[in-house]
Amino acid sequence: MLEFWFNPQVAVTKKIALLMVIALVTAAVYFLEPLKLDAILMFLATGIVFLICRYCKIHFTAQHPTGWLARLLTWIPLALLLAIIFMQIQHGEILLSGAQGIGFTALAICLFSPLALLHQHHASDTQ
Repeated sequence: MLEFWFNPQVAVTKKIALLMVIALVTAAVYFLEPLKLDAILMFLATGIVFLICRYCKIHFTAQHPTGWLARLLTWIPLALLLAIIFMQIQHGEILLSGAQGIGFTALAICLFSPLALLHQHHASDTQ
């Protein structure tokens, strides 16, 4: 989920363009059928949980990238996102609220990780 945002080989202009596309699509879907504020905040929190799990996965599972902890840290944000999307079934349409939720989660990931734009690896740094 959004690993290209953290890829240092992707140009900053492409990342910003993608952020704008995500923001526009999320805003368009929001104006069709707005989510409640608590649901939006839960989706934003899911984006932050994704960032925390990604950070933990990078730093704590470097020795065993396919171990159980890495898998757990991968599935926690996905399970949380799906739980919040399916929780919106009680409010009617799941497609629009799910698209909005994924959009708000992606916006949170992009907005709360601004260093991903500046983080550039050079070949000499890794040697």
